[in-house]
Amino acid sequence: MSFRTRLQGFVESRQKIQIWYGMGCHNTVTGRVLAVDHDHIDVESYSHESDGQIHIRRILVPLHLILHIDITSAEISEEDDNSFSQEKDAKKQAGSSADDLPDAPTGYGVRLHSHLSPQMSNRFSRMTAGPGGIYYSCEGSVWFIDSQGTLSEYARIRGNSTISGLRFDRKGVLYVATIQGTVYKIDPNKSGRILAQLDGNLTGGGTFLSDLAIGHREEVYVSNFPSNTGGIFKIDKSGEYEVMLGGPGNGTQGILLDSDGFLWCLEHSSGSIVKRSLDGREVARIQVAESESFNFADGYDGNLAMDNLGRIYVTAGRAGTVVRVNREGRTETFLTGLVNPTGIAFSSDGALFVLEAGRSRVLKIASVDKADRTASATALS
Repeated sequence: MSFRTRLQGFVESRQKIQIWYGMGCHNTVTGRVLAVDHDHIDVESYSHESDGQIHIRRILVPLHLILHIDITSAEISEEDDNSFSQEKDAKKQAGSSADDLPDAPTGYGVRLHSHLSPQMSNRFSRMTAGPGGIYYSCEGSVWFIDSQGTLSEYARIRGNSTISGLRFDRKGVLYVATIQGTVYKIDPNKSGRILAQLDGNLTGGGTFLSDLAIGHREEVYVSNFPSNTGGIFKIDKSGEYEVMLGGPGNGTQGILLDSDGFLWCLEHSSGSIVKRSLDGREVARIQVAESESFNFADGYDGNLAMDNLGRIYVTAGRAGTVVRVNREGRTETFLTGLVNPTGIAFSSDGALFVLEAGRSRVLKIASVDKADRTASATALS
């Protein structure tokens, strides 16, 4: 089948597709192909803008600039092509059934919030709260999920980069770490620059950055995860960096900075979260799970989130669980039956979101009792 014939098939089937195109820099558009001519395709695209409205655009994409096409998870049939809300509801009904949702903990409800592209299964890494909603990373891109579960690409790192950590500061500036060692700083206008290029060998292992946290003075803490060695870097706002922790046994996956100024670090070799002062000194240690519960093939596991009661939530990808640790250090299994959960974050309304990489979806977990609804302990975490 020729490329043009395939495109014409999208016109006839009314499938929604995502098109990657460009020269030098890459762009994406998600929508339906309305027509194909000799030089362009005519795409009807939907986007959720900052004014809260759904905007429909017509975009002409030159055929010679098209790099890649994906069938999106929004592929459905519908009677009313003009009803975006009906399409969104049908999309959710067409996906995973309620039968494969994890059992809700007592006092909580679990629902499917958003489908992600099934072609990218197990390639989703971190998740964080940010302006207007929840953000997650997939390979070299950062995606935004609004309150209705609608997806849009927020930013993309050029080159062959894989994002392993992302956090927003109080000013809406996004910090991004890649496994290759680069830390980026992206302002709200999506203008980015490299903050630092880290050499993981300085922590006693190779370079595989895993997560980051942001301090009150714009300092950035970055974890390194190569096998059983690694540690934590500290970067000041000018981009100068130092090793805060390093050496065998210190390979670190997720990290979290709490409102009291302590770093919580998932130490994958022991399956423990370690509470550290900002000079790297160990203050407390809590065994979360056996080390075999965590995925060691990548550094995305052991993502951490904290609610306003000081309870910490930890993803254990290989075990398919989310573990909760209370302020006294007692642990309990909060969610089970997941397939490779990698990301976890609280929204501003206190709901917990879990990025289930193995099923290409995002789950929303909310307390039935409003008095128990939790919110992020600190926007800097």
